[in-house]
Amino acid sequence: MGLLNEGALTLLYLAPEALASAATVRRLARAAPRLLAIDEAHCISEWGESFRPSYLALGAVRAQLGYPPTIALTATATPRTAREIVSRLALRDPLRVSGGFDRANLYLEVRAVDGEHARLTQLLTLARGAPGPAVVYAGTRRDTERLAGAYRRIGIAAAPFHAGLPTDERSRLQDRFLDNRVSTIVATNAFGMGVDKPDVRLVVHSVPPLTLEAYYQEAGRGGRDGKLAHCVLLLGPDDLKRARARILGGTVTPDLLARLVVLFEATRPQGVVGGEKGGVRLLAHALDVAPRDVEIALRLLAESGALVPAGGAGRLRVVATPARLHADRNIVSDDATALLRLMAEYPGSASDGAHLSMREIARIAPDGDASRFLQRIASRQLAVWRPSDLAWRMRHHPPYAVLEQLASRHATRSARDAWRHAQVARMVTATRCRRTVLLRYFGDAGPPGPCGACDVCGTLS
Repeated sequence: MGLLNEGALTLLYLAPEALASAATVRRLARAAPRLLAIDEAHCISEWGESFRPSYLALGAVRAQLGYPPTIALTATATPRTAREIVSRLALRDPLRVSGGFDRANLYLEVRAVDGEHARLTQLLTLARGAPGPAVVYAGTRRDTERLAGAYRRIGIAAAPFHAGLPTDERSRLQDRFLDNRVSTIVATNAFGMGVDKPDVRLVVHSVPPLTLEAYYQEAGRGGRDGKLAHCVLLLGPDDLKRARARILGGTVTPDLLARLVVLFEATRPQGVVGGEKGGVRLLAHALDVAPRDVEIALRLLAESGALVPAGGAGRLRVVATPARLHADRNIVSDDATALLRLMAEYPGSASDGAHLSMREIARIAPDGDASRFLQRIASRQLAVWRPSDLAWRMRHHPPYAVLEQLASRHATRSARDAWRHAQVARMVTATRCRRTVLLRYFGDAGPPGPCGACDVCGTLS
């Protein structure tokens, strides 16, 4: 930020999470940026891939910067998502440019499997027969590790990739894949951002993703050189049913939120203390509801700012290297300084992790706020925090009208997620051109007749 203050920068690249710092936004506002460019802008929308909540705050950030001219870029925005991006950013009469969604060199196929053994057999067969580099998307981190091991046992140079790996290890894996030292990456959806390997010939989804946005983003890693790429999705007999049950699991009402708030205030002034999962189970038992309901309620109260994690202790492992903390201008300088200080004072924090109390972390945190500091460094994948016990603290007692809004927000999200997953189900069970079903979801008419590039319309040539 020093160069910014000196007026020496022509371009500043920041993760949206960095803009959660009010001090950072004030510095940017003083610099009066002439253009705000937002990549992966579909994340701004509740109907986009909202796995990074900081995107939802960019409208307020833009206002604080004085509404500079703004460009919002995305490859997977439905018409509804595009409207919400315009609304949330308060764009006035924006110019809309769309290059079309169809990529005819991607051959789309859905293969039914009748169980887990058949799924593994297909995964092994596909990777063994891949005509070039392959990306295989798995559902969980554990699945990536297991499947990569299975590939290596049959002689395929494979490696797992997920957000739980240290940053420098993920970078090394991406480099090895780009250099063809690894032929197959087995990944969660953490893989792909910023990876532009042109000759990926095979993309496999071991299970259906939850949204068509996710599917097309991930399938789109194939064939970036314009040549044919094979995109295969495996569909088990219960995959769609299980995913829908996960999406619809959890019921939150204003009454549950109100009872939870009262329970916090009645138990002890600063909150309820217990192991992360143990605390949830205790709360669920006290309220006679399912733990899943409590988890959602806690998240909603935290989103509103009424509830914050506080107290307790845990193990903090810094995954960013000192070299990256010194050189990476995307990292807020105060956070980088704090992490370097932490590694100096607690040498084990860069290897196995250091066991620290929240008070010790607050002493190092730039603004003295341990909770916000941990949230920032975790969201930017600079460090991994594992609480050994967790306390929740009520910042304020939200009025019942706010609790009604939170419950309504959850109901709206659940309905949205269920609808979006239903569109995945439509595509993977389609008896007509899959490409047409997919493209129309994104507002593109698609080919006038059979596309010849999906398993419904033609055969892979």
